[in-house]
Amino acid sequence: MIGPKSKPSDELDFAPPSGDASAKEYEAWKLQKVTKALKQCEDREAMIPAAEVWESFGFER
Repeated sequence: MIGPKSKPSDELDFAPPSGDASAKEYEAWKLQKVTKALKQCEDREAMIPAAEVWESFGFER
């Protein structure tokens, strides 16, 4: 298995805000999460090849 040439960003925080967060805080968190993920996917070198993802989940053909 060949790994990605660069490491993905550790800046992505997928944990949602606490349960007492307002709707406005939740929307801001969601927008920030999606924006960072879109920025990260621009670096195709850091992406894991689809074949490796399929293999890790046991879906290889």
